[in-house]
Amino acid sequence: MASAAAVPSNDAESLFRAKKIPEIRSIHKSTLHEIDRKTDELRLLVGRSYRDLIDSADSILLIHSSSQSISSTLTSISSSLQSLSGPPKSHHSLPKNPNRSRLYSIAARVKYVVDTPEHIWGCLDDPESSMLLEASGRYLRARQVHSLLQKSPDLDKFPLLRHQWQIVRSFRSQISQRSRERLSDQGLNLASYADALAAVAVIDDLNPKKVLSIFLDSRKSWISQKISKISSDPDLKCSAVLCDVAKVIRMSLGQAGQMFLTALNETPLFYKTVLGSSPGAQYFGGIPNPEEEVRLWKEHMEALESTMVLLEHELVASSCASWLKECCKEIFGGGVKLINGVLNGEGLGKSERLLKGVLDGREDLEESLESWLKSVFGFGSDNESPWDQIRGLILKEEKDIFEGKLEEALVKRMKEIVDLEFENLSKSVDLRDLIEGIGTKDGEMSDDFRVYLKKGFVDGGVWFSEIKQSRGGILANLNLKIISDESDFKSCLNLYFGPEVTKIRDEIDNKCKGILEDVLSFIESNNSSSRLKDLVPFLQEKCYNTISAILKDLEGELVKLASLLENYKEGDPLKPALIVERSLFIGRILFALRYHSSNIPLILGTPRQWIRDSNINNNNTPKSSSFTPKRYSFESPRSPNRVFGENPNFRRQTLAAAAALFGSDYRSNPRLDELNKTLQSLCIKAHNVWINWVSNELSIILSHDLDKDDSLSASTPLRGWDVTMIKQESSEGPLELQIALPSMPSVYVISFFYQACLEIHRIGGHILDRIILQNFAYQLLDKVVKIYENFFAKTESGKSRVSEKGLLQILLDLRFIGDVLSGSKNPKSDGSESNPKSDQLSQVTTKSAFRRRQSHHLQSESSPVIIPVTNLISKFSARLDPIDWATYEPYLWENEKQSYMSYVVLFGFLVQLNRLYTDVVQKSPKTSNTDLNIMRCSQVPRFKYLPISAPALSTRAAQNKSAGQVASDEASSRSPYRSFSTGDRSPKSDFDDSESFAAPSLMSFMTQVGSKFGESTSRLGSMLSDGGQVSRLKDRSLSSFGDILPGSGIFSSLTSGARFDS
Repeated sequence: MASAAAVPSNDAESLFRAKKIPEIRSIHKSTLHEIDRKTDELRLLVGRSYRDLIDSADSILLIHSSSQSISSTLTSISSSLQSLSGPPKSHHSLPKNPNRSRLYSIAARVKYVVDTPEHIWGCLDDPESSMLLEASGRYLRARQVHSLLQKSPDLDKFPLLRHQWQIVRSFRSQISQRSRERLSDQGLNLASYADALAAVAVIDDLNPKKVLSIFLDSRKSWISQKISKISSDPDLKCSAVLCDVAKVIRMSLGQAGQMFLTALNETPLFYKTVLGSSPGAQYFGGIPNPEEEVRLWKEHMEALESTMVLLEHELVASSCASWLKECCKEIFGGGVKLINGVLNGEGLGKSERLLKGVLDGREDLEESLESWLKSVFGFGSDNESPWDQIRGLILKEEKDIFEGKLEEALVKRMKEIVDLEFENLSKSVDLRDLIEGIGTKDGEMSDDFRVYLKKGFVDGGVWFSEIKQSRGGILANLNLKIISDESDFKSCLNLYFGPEVTKIRDEIDNKCKGILEDVLSFIESNNSSSRLKDLVPFLQEKCYNTISAILKDLEGELVKLASLLENYKEGDPLKPALIVERSLFIGRILFALRYHSSNIPLILGTPRQWIRDSNINNNNTPKSSSFTPKRYSFESPRSPNRVFGENPNFRRQTLAAAAALFGSDYRSNPRLDELNKTLQSLCIKAHNVWINWVSNELSIILSHDLDKDDSLSASTPLRGWDVTMIKQESSEGPLELQIALPSMPSVYVISFFYQACLEIHRIGGHILDRIILQNFAYQLLDKVVKIYENFFAKTESGKSRVSEKGLLQILLDLRFIGDVLSGSKNPKSDGSESNPKSDQLSQVTTKSAFRRRQSHHLQSESSPVIIPVTNLISKFSARLDPIDWATYEPYLWENEKQSYMSYVVLFGFLVQLNRLYTDVVQKSPKTSNTDLNIMRCSQVPRFKYLPISAPALSTRAAQNKSAGQVASDEASSRSPYRSFSTGDRSPKSDFDDSESFAAPSLMSFMTQVGSKFGESTSRLGSMLSDGGQVSRLKDRSLSSFGDILPGSGIFSSLTSGARFDS
């Protein structure tokens, strides 16, 4: 609009043609506004310029008047001086009047003193020129002239001297202070520092030892200034400041050598500076007949020479060494520790390498210092470290003081970092809140145990995962990959742990891994041997204390939970199910730390394993460790490949050589054993809460069902009993007797064990420690014994009526209970937990032989655990007729054995603790008994050969079959497994040998399972492909094959991942 308003008036018509009336009014309004604004600006500009003009005129007038005043003053001064002094005369043509000559001589000396301040000011005001020594000399010479003037009788004629001398005398402190300040200035050349030191020595009358101390103190102030920058500038890197400090130390020691040490018979620079002066007559120009002043100056120089004696090398070395130690104390132990700004071990290693690069490099070496080192060490010294040259020449110590103090500071800082990291680990693991938060989202829990049995675990506690398979069964798809990869196992593990336990385990393990990697990164940077000796015990102690503190907190929570469960009353806010769930949560944490933490046992182990893991990680081969040897097969995330500086191979070799000084057994550390025992003990305590509650609730159900069992008073055979034919010889000929005996336990006994095994399965199954299952079995046995003792007391008192048939059922039930729980173990017995590793080893080594030595009778009848059951059997059997009992007993126990064999798989969790009757052949159920409560399995084809002895397992074995192998085949055909598998079956198998279906499938399956669980099944896969191994395994019976696959049957063991490590 402004541009439109600025158009000439003759264009107004075109504007009216082009624009509308409102637009023209708007243009007119904006034009008027612009005119007003320009008018105001012009008015302000004129006013401002006017005021500036007035100020300039005033300034000009002031300058003019000042100049005139100065000019008149200078004119008067000049005329006054001309009136005072006559024409200049040389001292060669002195007036012949003695009085006038004497006055002139005094006046010349007074002028010398009066001119001294101006001369000294000129020397002090020029920072770039080295004139401090000249200022000191001028002051001393003026003092000598003044002392001579004091003896003159005509001094009263010069009153100005007294006032001027006060000014000259004040320059002594100024010269001394300015010289010391010059020493504090950085970036000057060596000559300037030598001039300042000489000035201090002359003006303060100091000896060389004191001068050296002043020089070193000034350099210490340099270091303090650089250190103070850290507090004022937070963004400044500590490594950069540390490098600057190292440069100052190297330069200071080198310049101390240049100025105070004699090298190649050359006078040190300080002595050259302080003693190098011109003839005395040249210093007293303008003074007539200065013979007395020259004499006094010579005496002064002679005294100075006597004072400035060359310092002994040992004195310089000791002074510099003491100074260096004080500097190191301020650098590494003062209020502001440079090294504290480094937050990790890798940073410490980098800072150390930078520092050594600065000390050993020649890039920042001063030119004068480099020339001096070359002159001292000669040709070819460029390849040597300047720091080593300076240290060897000046300090004369084989041990590097600075490196030693640096090493102490670095190791101390590394310990502080480790301490801080473990402290952060303790703070980050908030177990109490996690434990108290369990069950808060599930709403109100019921007191009814049956409700608990129906409740599923949604947040950890379940081991098995559902694997999608076809309906053909596990053998129908053996050629498929049943366990796909390691992620399946980890998913099962994480499902069992739950997200919270997995998070805690990973957080602790990853933190320990990071700390260990940080320590290794620092150790391998330099001085690996000494650092290992210092840091290994410290790191292990901190790790042990931190984990022990966590375990102590968990133990406190367990004690609290156990007390709550023991003192529970109806209406309490914490229900028993919630208490048990929290205790199992703690148990899973302990299990995860004990068996699936790869870095805690690694830290507490030998440093050799640290190095091996480091090398393995660099070869991309994962490795893990744990508290037990078998756990090495479990893979866990390891540290990524690290780059170990410029020359990692050399440093890694050095580190490996240093670690070789330690033991090779990672279990040799007593701390590791203590922590392992603590973890196992707490894990048992955590599960004891569950054991006490579940065993008590199950026993209540069993007691109720036993009391309500009306069939025990029946006089007729019960449902599910077998009729046994007994042939006896008599005088009348052979007699056949039929007796009806129970063939299976009571339904409530089966339900009791089933619910117990189901609970075991719900909280972990085969991955539970063996001792936990033994304790659980013992509690069940103890509860059952008390129930039947009470029931026997009721029968004795007549409150409960039991018939002879009921007594036989009770006897079979008791014998069955004793057999199933024969592997129980009293937790209060001596040595139950004293040495879990040796106990485990003895169990593994004697397992097979132990099973083969078992008899048909109860193997543990003499065991203190089974004695109560035996006593109960004696009490109940005493109520039978002795003759009848003698007839029933062998057949009843035989039925019990067959029943035991039938439930081996179903109750495998309890049976595997002590497998009985492995040499008993299981018989097919009698067709007369149709009341069994167990569903019959479908008729499946049997293998003609054992899978491990089939000729089709190995092509090489089939081609090179020897006579020994033929003999093994014959022995295999006579084995109990052969007769058992074909006893009631058609001799013709549904699978032809040529198809070679079973062996490769089973071999693949066993190899996969072995790779997942780290057990001997992984070796079985290699056996299956080796003809020699096949020949060794052909003679093994079903019991032997059962020993390879532990516990409750081949398929239950494989699908459950059976593992018992303690």
